Amino acid sequence: MGALILLGCPSPRAWAGAWVLPARRAWGQISLLSQDTTERYFLDGERTPYFFDGRNRTTGAFLDLRYGVTDRLEVVAQLPVYRLEFDDLSDRRSSTGLGDLRLAARWNLRKGSTVATVGAALKFPTGEFVNDAEIVPVGEGQHDVDLSAEVGHSFWPRPAYLSVLAGYRLRGTNRENGISPGDEFFWTAEVGHRLVSRLGVKGVARGLHGQRSTSFGLEIQTLKREVIYLQPGLVWELAPDRDLELSLPFTVKGRNWPAGVTVGLGFYTRF
Repeated sequence: MGALILLGCPSPRAWAGAWVLPARRAWGQISLLSQDTTERYFLDGERTPYFFDGRNRTTGAFLDLRYGVTDRLEVVAQLPVYRLEFDDLSDRRSSTGLGDLRLAARWNLRKGSTVATVGAALKFPTGEFVNDAEIVPVGEGQHDVDLSAEVGHSFWPRPAYLSVLAGYRLRGTNRENGISPGDEFFWTAEVGHRLVSRLGVKGVARGLHGQRSTSFGLEIQTLKREVIYLQPGLVWELAPDRDLELSLPFTVKGRNWPAGVTVGLGFYTRF
């Protein structure tokens, strides 16, 4: 459970979602996310403390790279590093290591003040997965395929934008433990506005809604996950094409998911 908040959701995208990079332009981001919580959403969606005075501490560092192959085609790579800790009255458990690698491609269908983009991503099980109930793994031990569509609108000359994404995640079977996690529908809605010359504000709502999960054909209720976040944030322009973002995602609804506030800090640059 300790890894869910970060394993399930890639790092926040500081660049407005639906726009792709111009040809031969690159974008990089280093972001940190951290959560320390004693609460979770249970099977029935109720927010409740972890059993036996449990405490869940999750920290992740993400490296994101994007490159414009053409003015319409963009490729993306993301590699995380995790520090996961879960303590309760019975034991202390922790894991540190590289997480699962994601590679993606995005294709722009429409340009102009309103843009449309489709994308596909593949998650590789590069993070170590240990089939042991007493160990919190940094990897999920299976492949995912994400298919998504995005629409964005620029309100220029007003320095504001709106972007909406909807996607479907096909989840593979973990062959080490026989678990087939349910496919997931995910979505994001994002708005941003430049307040003054260097300071911008953004707001994000995002959700993840899982289907039935099984282990050797038997349904496992504790693996069907769901969460909705609201995420306010500030973006400060350090220099042309270099920005710093502070975000505070917090959960408003969930199922089999850690509850509470996450602190995010990201630095990104375009070159």
